[in-house]
Amino acid sequence: MIQDRINHLMKKQDEFGFLKRIIETNLGICVETNRSREREVVNAKMIYAYILQGKGYGCSAISKSIRMNHATVLHYFKTVPFYLKGDIHLRKSYERIKSEYASEYDPVYYLSENELKKELITLRNEKELLSLELEQLKSQVHAEKVEAKKMDSRFSFLYKMVSERTRLGSEDEVLRRLNQFYNGVYDKGHR
Repeated sequence: MIQDRINHLMKKQDEFGFLKRIIETNLGICVETNRSREREVVNAKMIYAYILQGKGYGCSAISKSIRMNHATVLHYFKTVPFYLKGDIHLRKSYERIKSEYASEYDPVYYLSENELKKELITLRNEKELLSLELEQLKSQVHAEKVEAKKMDSRFSFLYKMVSERTRLGSEDEVLRRLNQFYNGVYDKGHR
């Protein structure tokens, strides 16, 4: 229990640090230490907060990680969607950073031993279910192929005659007449 809590805190710290490094690399701004109120710095902090909110982190954890008041982070949560619609530069920066963060950060490296075991067991169960489903589908396809072969051999001469003698463009008329024929044959009790 304590170990899981420690692992969770380490994962959070690593995840926050990873995002800080991406923002610093892309925007040249350290969101943790820079106290400026310039637009570029505020934008970097908004991007940081909004991405982490999307990952499920709350304003308290986010604000502590960049040494800000939680009310400011709450304000970011409310205003960032509006700013992203109107500020093309902010939107492009946000999309680039979010994409890089999502593609390179893999939380599997930060799972505890128990979490990894649970994940492994879940994946094994899913694999087993998929294997069973695959075998059922293979069996079904095989049965349908056997049935189709039986049908093919039974009607192969009819198919050959219809395909050879039906003129191009007259398929609908042939189908209509075959339907009339079969309706007449089976209505008169010829079975």
